[in-house]
Amino acid sequence: MTTTTLQVVQHLSPGGIERLVLNLVRFASPDNQVFVVALEGNKEQAIEQWPELAPLADHLYFLDKPHGRDLRTVFKLRRLIRTLQAKVIHSHHLGPLLYSRAASLGLKGITHIQTEHDSWHLDDPKQRLLTRSLLAGSNIQLVADAPRIAEHLKSQGILADHVIINGIDTQHFAPGQANQARHRLQLPTDKLIIGGAGRLVREKGIDTLLEALAALPEVYHVAIAGHGPERIQLERLSQQLGLTGRVHWLGRCDNMLNFYHAIDLFCMPSRQEGLPLALLEAQSCGKPVIASDVGGIPDLICPHSGHLIPAEHPMILAKALRDRLRMPIHDCQQTSQYIHRLADVREMTASYESLANR
Repeated sequence: MTTTTLQVVQHLSPGGIERLVLNLVRFASPDNQVFVVALEGNKEQAIEQWPELAPLADHLYFLDKPHGRDLRTVFKLRRLIRTLQAKVIHSHHLGPLLYSRAASLGLKGITHIQTEHDSWHLDDPKQRLLTRSLLAGSNIQLVADAPRIAEHLKSQGILADHVIINGIDTQHFAPGQANQARHRLQLPTDKLIIGGAGRLVREKGIDTLLEALAALPEVYHVAIAGHGPERIQLERLSQQLGLTGRVHWLGRCDNMLNFYHAIDLFCMPSRQEGLPLALLEAQSCGKPVIASDVGGIPDLICPHSGHLIPAEHPMILAKALRDRLRMPIHDCQQTSQYIHRLADVREMTASYESLANR
C-alpha cells in the first residue's frame, strides 16, 4: 500500500532545507509517494528562478500565500491533504508547522512529523511559546537534524523525539579534479582558493571571511557561491578592504560539484546555523573545513581535517586558514568516508519513512 507524504516548506528557492526536501522526493522508496508543498510563491516563477525544480514539477504544489498569516492558505492546504489523500505531513520550521497543524485539525489518520533544522528562533519567547503549543498532541513527532540542535531544544523546554542527521547524495558528491573545475568556473589555477557557499545574509558571516582574507597574502583568494540580499553590501566591503580581484562572486552555481572540486578549503564562518548541507557536501568531496562553532556544525565536522573557531573573529579565522593551507595535502578519502558513514541521503530517507510508517 502506497503512503502519500506532503513535505511542507515556506518557499522553494535555493537553500539547504529546500534541497533536502527535494532529495526526500528523489530518494523515496517505491511505496512512498512524496510531494512538496510551498506555502509561498507559484510553480512557474519558482522553476524559472531555480531550474533544478523542473524535473520534479509534478511533485510540487504552491499555495501562493500572501505576506502575513492567511486563513485561506490553511484551507488550500487542507483541500490538498484531502485531494492527495495524504497520510503523512512533514513540516520544516515554524511557519509550515503552524499551517500544517491548522490544516490537519480534525482529520483522522494523519501522522505529523516536524523537523527543526535550527533552534535560535526559540530564543524569542513568543516563538518558543507558539512552538510548544503547536507541538502538543499525540499525532506529532519532533525531529532534530543534529544532536546539538536537540540539546538546544531541550534547553528551551522542548524535547525532540528523534535525531535524524541531514543527508546528502554521497555518491554524487565525491572527490574530483580541481584544475578542470576551475577552468569551468573561470577561477585562477595558481592561487589558494577558499570556498564559501550559501545565501548571502548576515547569519552566514561572509563579511568575517572577507575581513580574514584581507589579513592573508595575495595568493589567497575566496570564491563565493550563492545569492542574497547582502550581495551589494558585501561587494562594497570587499572593495573597501582592497580585495578587488581576490574575491570571485559566482552567484548561484547550478553545478555545486564543480565548485567543491575547484576549492582548496571550505569555510563556513556562520553566526547562526543548523546542520548545513554545504558543510556535508564539501567534506563528501574530500575538502578540509574551517567553520564556526555554532549550531549543529560541531556534530558533523570531520575530526581529521576540520577545525572549529569562534564566530565573528576574523583574525582567528585568518590564522586558522593560513595554518590549514600550509599543511601537507590531507587524505581527502578519509574526509569523504567520514561523511559517507554518517550523512548519506539514503539512510536519512529510510529513517524518515520508518518514522512515518510507525
